[in-house]
Amino acid sequence: MNIDLDGKVALVGGAEGALPSAIRQALADNGAEVVDIDVASAAAIEAAGAPQSDPFVLTLVSQGANGLPELDTGFGSERADFVAAIRQLAPKLKRVVLVFSAAALVPVKGFADFSADQAGLASLTRTLSMELGPSVVVNAVSVGAYEAGGDVRTARFLTHTGVKRPAALSEITAAVLFLADPDNAYMTGHTLNVDGGWAAGYARNF
Repeated sequence: MNIDLDGKVALVGGAEGALPSAIRQALADNGAEVVDIDVASAAAIEAAGAPQSDPFVLTLVSQGANGLPELDTGFGSERADFVAAIRQLAPKLKRVVLVFSAAALVPVKGFADFSADQAGLASLTRTLSMELGPSVVVNAVSVGAYEAGGDVRTARFLTHTGVKRPAALSEITAAVLFLADPDNAYMTGHTLNVDGGWAAGYARNF
């Protein structure tokens, strides 16, 4: 997908890994000046004002987007950091895109803490869309299984889905670009599922 981000600053923060790296590259390939921020550091967020123009889009990637943890663990402090960063930068922004696990919309059996934590980010998307509108639109991408470097994250999301294969990173970054597009100005509070149909299978037999 191609959008016009020429001359615009895109801030990216949160988790590290193949998916965040692909998002940075996609934003840069579409003309954005990409600036990494540490959302846990207020000083680093302030430093995001260093580019000549104000940031246009802030993309925050949850650790949950990297796949299920080995143990049922949530990332509560991450959510608090996201809220603080978004509110601090909101006066300069036009777009916010959160990226988190498909477990946010349909929980994963045996991962109650993780699922509830990710669901909190989906709720955060809706809440901040009301709080920050009309000047800032806030949307999200929930990701299911995807392939990165020959590995599938998270293969469990392939059960009870319609597509029956992991996503390519480019299919996820296309969704992020769609929500970051300057022409996409009337969509807010929405979570776009890029999960192969995981959320559609809510009534499935676990």
